[in-house]
Amino acid sequence: MLGFLAVHRFVSHVTGFAGLFASSIYELKMMDAIAAFFIPVFFLIGATVSGFFTEVRREKGQAPIYLYSMISMSIIFLTLGVIGISGKLGIFGEPFESMHDFILLAALSFTCGMQNALFTSASGAVVRTTHLTGITTDLGIGIAKVLTKQANSNEHKSNWLRIGLIYSFLFGSLVGVVIIKEWKYLSFFVPAFISFLIATQLFQTRKEIESKKL
Repeated sequence: MLGFLAVHRFVSHVTGFAGLFASSIYELKMMDAIAAFFIPVFFLIGATVSGFFTEVRREKGQAPIYLYSMISMSIIFLTLGVIGISGKLGIFGEPFESMHDFILLAALSFTCGMQNALFTSASGAVVRTTHLTGITTDLGIGIAKVLTKQANSNEHKSNWLRIGLIYSFLFGSLVGVVIIKEWKYLSFFVPAFISFLIATQLFQTRKEIESKKL
């Protein structure tokens, strides 16, 4: 939502960027094509970085560390907010046309990739936080199982979780629009604060787990 309202681009819609890349190539808009190509790359990089702290450690028999990703996201959001308020990211809501717009979009896409990979890992690939396509597809399959009486108790619970995630996503978007429209670059401090709170909670939880092991 921040990316769309700031520079008129969705930062987590990788499929859309593929279409935009092809369209820009056809229309010989090479700068737009380059931007459309590299934004999903930053999403991929964010997911990869998060994977080093989570799934790679899990494969080695080590406990995943979610704290680093949350702290990184908090710092990025905070930095973007400060730079935006200083005027170095241009006018909030301007068309996507300058290098600082690309930098803003790339940073947001990086955090989206990192966040999506983190919660995908933590939930066992049940929760996707940056888009609804996968969750809606899973819900459709779950509903089919329910209607044909092929669903077990876990499937029923998963369906309700998916419904809750979809409604939460929509509600968050509605609230986000109001905050972003009113606060503009100041709104970056909201996800920075939320990410920091989650990081603090994760740090406390990890300390409690380690103390029990001792």
